[in-house]
Amino acid sequence: MIKKLLIGALISFSFSNELNEFLTYQQNLDTEFMNYNEQLNENFNKYKDELNKGFKEYKKSLSKYWKHPELSSKKVFVQYSKDMKIKNKIDYSKNEIEISVISKDKKDAIKSLQKSLASLVTENTNQAFNKNPVLKKVHKKLATDSTMKNFVKLSTPSKEPLVEDMVFKTKPSKLKVQEYVNTHINYMNIKQKPSKLKNMYVYTVKIALPPKSLLIKAQRYKTDVFSKAKRFDIKPALIYAVIHTESSFNPMARSYIPAFGLMQIVPQTAGMDAYKKLYNEKKILSPSYLYNYHNNILIGTAYLNEIYYQYMKNIKDPISRFYCTIAAYNTGVGNVACTFNKGDRLVCNRSRGDYNINKASKIINQMTSGEVFNYLLNKLPYDETKNYLKRVSKRFLMYSKVIDNHGL
Repeated sequence: MIKKLLIGALISFSFSNELNEFLTYQQNLDTEFMNYNEQLNENFNKYKDELNKGFKEYKKSLSKYWKHPELSSKKVFVQYSKDMKIKNKIDYSKNEIEISVISKDKKDAIKSLQKSLASLVTENTNQAFNKNPVLKKVHKKLATDSTMKNFVKLSTPSKEPLVEDMVFKTKPSKLKVQEYVNTHINYMNIKQKPSKLKNMYVYTVKIALPPKSLLIKAQRYKTDVFSKAKRFDIKPALIYAVIHTESSFNPMARSYIPAFGLMQIVPQTAGMDAYKKLYNEKKILSPSYLYNYHNNILIGTAYLNEIYYQYMKNIKDPISRFYCTIAAYNTGVGNVACTFNKGDRLVCNRSRGDYNINKASKIINQMTSGEVFNYLLNKLPYDETKNYLKRVSKRFLMYSKVIDNHGL
């Protein structure tokens, strides 16, 4: 009897030790996970502050020369010369090039305009990245600052053309470029207005790009779009519709959030989720990584897959799920869930489960796809997302038709 009690006590003691060791191990893992997440947030905020500070200072410097200094945005690429007296601008949504020069007289201005246009129409994204003083400075800091180790390994922006493919059918010779420049810049089409600098003027020329430029850009990314569509079981027309709506195929797209590239990937949220899905590792994505269009389309499509097949998996109707996926790509899954869960209440409450997409799915499943679409258009909290849903849905149908007709 004593022997049995002794054995039982030893077994109990052994189990107790193992349980304590397991609990301690689990607690250490949880602490390590929390610390890593805190470090990720800290590094992202640090990186975001560096970008915002850099662009703010750059804009302040530009304001010495320009009344209304512009910076690149989602659909507009803007670039300045080192002396800040020349501004190159490509508006992908308007399908237009605009070049402005600060100069004393028109003759010198024409020479500068011609030289700038010749350079711009043959420039690629890698060159554009390296000409941007803020992006270049932040890239260098990420490469050398040991505290920023949570970023994915820095890569080189891809070398696709900014507008060369939109202007020329094949790789142009210097003579062909000069012919284009001479045709589009002359005394007749240059506008002049006063400059901020004394005794100087701003000379500007606007040049319309060919009418089918967006389709040309769409064809450039066809291999990546179709291969990633197949890999992640996403319609290529949806990828195209998202790219068109997010950036109008501006390969150097940037928003204040910040988000980068064709599919406007936010490094810490969508970017981190998709990267973890692909590589089972949480990393913040750098601008140089996202300005490589192979990476950008990979991450963007993986994120669409994550939303549609993971977050929205309990929505039974594929069209309803499609609409919710589009909205979530723009505003986040939580906000889409909140739209359905909060009912007539003005504010969502996390403790009530308003941000729970599985809870929202039960409500969505009681609606037709048409009702879901209209509900989103009426109840989503932001007009930007409402417009986004309409545009992507419309462009999805457009690209589906183009693909079916072998236009891509």
